[in-house]
Amino acid sequence: MYIYRQENYSFLGSSGVGKSTLVNAIAGEEIMMVSEIRENDSKGRHTTTHRQLIELASGVIVIDTPGIRELGMWDVEDGINDTFSDVIELFTKCKYNNCSHSKEPGCAVNQAIEEGILSKDRWKTYCQLSNENEWGKNKSIYTKKGKLENKIKRGKK
Repeated sequence: MYIYRQENYSFLGSSGVGKSTLVNAIAGEEIMMVSEIRENDSKGRHTTTHRQLIELASGVIVIDTPGIRELGMWDVEDGINDTFSDVIELFTKCKYNNCSHSKEPGCAVNQAIEEGILSKDRWKTYCQLSNENEWGKNKSIYTKKGKLENKIKRGKK
């Protein structure tokens, strides 16, 4: 990895993986507080509790971040539909418009799986990604609603 002067770099990862240790190693001095590795499982300890923008003596700018608890998708329906266009096409061939693709008679998805046209793994992946996308859309609605309610409370609209 090359680190260039006047460029910004951000370290992202799970808690305790060594992001702050890496910042210290690049800086050549202890800038960020770090904790010892736990003896019982040899894993790092969560130490960083805030984001920190650090300009190193070399002119490199580094952002150290706390551990990320989760990464998720946001508004990816078009990408899922493009990637799984074969699955979307099967939906149009189901006997019933409101087919849940579980055990209904005339379900084109189940038929495609039975005939080996659609693999169970591909169907499972489609379902997982679609469910996560729905969760993200619901979270987005909740977040937007909360922001609107906060504006109304402060007298803005």
